Amino acid sequence: MEVAVKGKVKRRHLNAEECDELGQSSRSTDVLTRPHTSNQGRGNHDPNHGLYPRTPSKRRKWAPASGSPTGKQKGISDFFSVTGVVSSSPRKSSLPCTSTSSKEEPKVLKEGEEDDDDVSLLAFPLAPEPMVKMEEEIDDDSLLAAIVMPEPEEDDDEIDDDSLLAGTMESEPKPKEENYLEGITAEMFGDDDEFDQCEEEEVEALPDAHYGLLGNNSVLLQPQGCMDDLPEEVLRQILCLIPAQDLYRTVCQVCHRWRNIVQDTKFVPFKKQYYCYMMHKTDTVLEIDSILKNSGVTDKASSHNSIRKLVVLMAQHKVGERVNPVDILERVKKHRLFPQAEASIRLCIPDIQKCFNLCIEGPNPYAAMAIILILSESVGDVQALVSLLTGSMSHIAITEYLSHMAMMLLALERSDIRISNRLHYNIYYVLHLMENGPFFVNSGHSRQPQIHLTREQHQVLCHNIQTNHVVKIVAFAGTGKTTTLVKYAEQRPHLRFLYVAFNNSVACEARRRFPSNVDSKTVHSLAYSDVGRRYKMCGKLTYNLKPFTVNSVLPKGRGGFVNAKVVTTTLNTFMASADETITTRHVPSRYTSHNGVEKIISSDDQRLFVQDARVIWEKMKELKKTSQHGFYMPHDGYLKLWQLQSPCLSDKYDAIFIDEAQDCTPVVMDVLLSQRCGKILVGDPHQQIYTFRGAVNALDTVGHTHIYYLTQSFRFGSEIAYVGATILRVCKHVQKILVGGMQKGGVCDETAERTLQAVKMGSSHSQGKTAILSRCNLGVFREAVRLTNANRNVRLHFIGDIKNIGLDRILDIWHLMQQTDKELPQARVIKDPFFRNFAKAKEKAFWALKSYVTQTEDKELEGKVNIVEEYGSRIPELVVRLKKCHESDYHSADFMLGTVHKAKGLEFETVIVTDDFSKVPIARHNLHRDPFFRFWDIPDDEWNLLYVAVTRARTSLIITKTVFHILTMAGEYFLKSEMPSSQLMASGPPPCSISDCPNCITPGSAFVMRKQDMKCTDCVLPGGLLCERCVWTRIGPTAFLMTDGVLSMAENPQRLGQLVHHVVFVGLL
Repeated sequence: MEVAVKGKVKRRHLNAEECDELGQSSRSTDVLTRPHTSNQGRGNHDPNHGLYPRTPSKRRKWAPASGSPTGKQKGISDFFSVTGVVSSSPRKSSLPCTSTSSKEEPKVLKEGEEDDDDVSLLAFPLAPEPMVKMEEEIDDDSLLAAIVMPEPEEDDDEIDDDSLLAGTMESEPKPKEENYLEGITAEMFGDDDEFDQCEEEEVEALPDAHYGLLGNNSVLLQPQGCMDDLPEEVLRQILCLIPAQDLYRTVCQVCHRWRNIVQDTKFVPFKKQYYCYMMHKTDTVLEIDSILKNSGVTDKASSHNSIRKLVVLMAQHKVGERVNPVDILERVKKHRLFPQAEASIRLCIPDIQKCFNLCIEGPNPYAAMAIILILSESVGDVQALVSLLTGSMSHIAITEYLSHMAMMLLALERSDIRISNRLHYNIYYVLHLMENGPFFVNSGHSRQPQIHLTREQHQVLCHNIQTNHVVKIVAFAGTGKTTTLVKYAEQRPHLRFLYVAFNNSVACEARRRFPSNVDSKTVHSLAYSDVGRRYKMCGKLTYNLKPFTVNSVLPKGRGGFVNAKVVTTTLNTFMASADETITTRHVPSRYTSHNGVEKIISSDDQRLFVQDARVIWEKMKELKKTSQHGFYMPHDGYLKLWQLQSPCLSDKYDAIFIDEAQDCTPVVMDVLLSQRCGKILVGDPHQQIYTFRGAVNALDTVGHTHIYYLTQSFRFGSEIAYVGATILRVCKHVQKILVGGMQKGGVCDETAERTLQAVKMGSSHSQGKTAILSRCNLGVFREAVRLTNANRNVRLHFIGDIKNIGLDRILDIWHLMQQTDKELPQARVIKDPFFRNFAKAKEKAFWALKSYVTQTEDKELEGKVNIVEEYGSRIPELVVRLKKCHESDYHSADFMLGTVHKAKGLEFETVIVTDDFSKVPIARHNLHRDPFFRFWDIPDDEWNLLYVAVTRARTSLIITKTVFHILTMAGEYFLKSEMPSSQLMASGPPPCSISDCPNCITPGSAFVMRKQDMKCTDCVLPGGLLCERCVWTRIGPTAFLMTDGVLSMAENPQRLGQLVHHVVFVGLL
């Protein structure tokens, strides 16, 4: 490495670490990827100087005189101005430049000026000038002849550069060998201090939208050449890197040539076939089913051999290019799972060596690769295989093999063959990362760092919104939906956008992130400025309706908490709807009686409830101050009035961003969708957790003109992504697959073990990192008590503020519980006016409150009542303790506690999921023992809550036994293969670790399976070796890669204890 320092030359040799650091720095990579920006800031020097190598020459460069004669072939300097020459050698020849034919005295260029480089010359359009009569045209034949035949010395015709170079090589005598280091003296080398004082030059952004292809040309507006000029082979190499979805949807629409390439049966056949099979294309499905049937993979009579037959099928994989099987095998041997693959082929599938050995020593490499993929425990194992194959197979060949294998595994899943969905997921994950980025893009501000965008996000950014467009963006957890909207608005500064946020905190954060052409507001703030403000001024605004206050304004004979609950529900349903008047469709069909029995509401009663609701609604709309709280206007009420006024927003905005569209009510959607401007709905239908408030999933109910999906999360890596994707697949039958990035992370791993130990001790060494998420406030209260019992000085941060737990209300309920018939608590003891009303009853105040909770189905109050009943006399002390341990700054907190509803939209390094969610009682291999459990009996909201909880984690996730059981439904038992060691078999075959299993590990098996130890939130799942029969009951035909006699082993007579069926905590907030 040479660096010029104050006119001297300094040569410095870099060590390995410095070379690696230089290779990863932006300064070195920009020299290759953005050459036009690396030299900026050097005064008047050409930024392209030195970009391309130049032929060394000892001749001094001369420029023709101003009176150069015409009639001869023009030199290159006649087309491009030359302003100077940089002296690069101590000894310059005094011979004139041979690129001109001027016979006049040449004049020397000014010393120190630079000549035009190759890039700037090529950037100029080479328009041919009219040739004079005496000038001879030089074609390719004459240039070729110049190479083999020397030209006469005396020739008036000008010789071009190529001919000159060829003639010099053949006709001129061999030049004297020059010493290019001649003239360099010791004085030219300075001290190391001078080298260290060199200032690093700042690398600027790309000079133009064409990535510098225009060079320094100020005339050329577009780079010359296009994709159509590329040879067929080069174009195919480029197009094969494009995802299959884009090949069919975009590339085919460009031109006939591109369409013919895509439709060529030899062009990435398995990649295209895999995509068509995932999309359930009929022809492809029938073709794959036929292949599996003919190869015996899906034969029901021999389903136990399906994995073996799949390996045989993959051994016949046809690579679409010339490869060396020996080289592939040598690289595959370096994979950690190759010993298991080699032993399995040798002992269990010897036919592969007989029929498909590829004339090499050792196992068939494609069969070995198939077994490695089947035994892969994580995405990392697949990535390791891809890394090994890179040296012996092209990117296309690797992608083709992975696509072929993934397609076959997916076909086995759809054929109900009992394998783990993890096998297909691992390969799909790697293929997705290989094809979909993320890619670097400019942040929009020169001084801000670059950000990552995936291919899916790029598709959204390329969509130009129109007035009649309704665009849906279905975004999974952590996929960067807000970032996508920010970039969308930044790229369109000429448009005005309205961003409608779900709550005020999100709107405040949006104002900070979005550019100035976006207004960020909540829909209630829009309605408040037009309507709600008037009710605030007359003191008639309340947060929400409650059956207790509605009961006070019901007609005589129509009162009671049961009827008040029905009327309240009717009003809330109407205010959340897009309807103009209250009708019987807003009345619930059932209600809970005084004794807790559910009854059906008759048609006559429904009409009476409609009449009562209409009277109250008319009183609520009056702008008159009243002392009857039942006639106060709630926030949803003035929002309904605003909707009935048909507000116009399209005169201010060109497009509207509707965030969290899955939780919008019909009244909100009616206002926003009626605007005459573009609408972009963004949300995750699997994060819909507010249906109890009347929310509907607009992503399902509203029609659209365009739809996009964001499935790659930036929040977590493959392990956490797999848990979230499997919950959606098993519990909700979602076909789209959630993937993550390259981040490291784990589920119930070593980090989880340390975290659980910290929870047990009540102290954390990494503050602000660990969150404990619960289904309801009762779970939050329990965890807080458990932590403070372990450590009275623990610092706890309650997500969303400690007021959300309602400690004061819990204490008021405890006071009601302590009230006797003769003792009436003073008003100062019970703070909440609502509970004072029950205290006035004197007798059985607490039981009156419980009866109210039962009749009105108030789940929030029910949770607090349960806390008081569970902890009893400890309530006052616990309330004081939790207030003392509360830490408002989560960065200083040992642990963060909260419900999933409060944690939505947030993320944490480590997440512990508590066990108060819906229960899945047993694993898949025992599912036949409980025929009463069915996933569809549990509302989707419950599975959404669990999905939201697990996807809050960034690096570490600690799950419950219920989540583990859900994973087993997809075939994931966290089994890992290993080679049997001599020490393991020294004292005889070891027994199976499953309780009550009479079997031992079969001696001579190709490999053994071990279940990993897992420490869950609510239990410890022990690990150990599994016999082949237990492996068969869990992951099916994969067991036959171990040995032959699986079915001959004794069946495990496992006895189950009493089954605990699922519990649904609907609405305990």
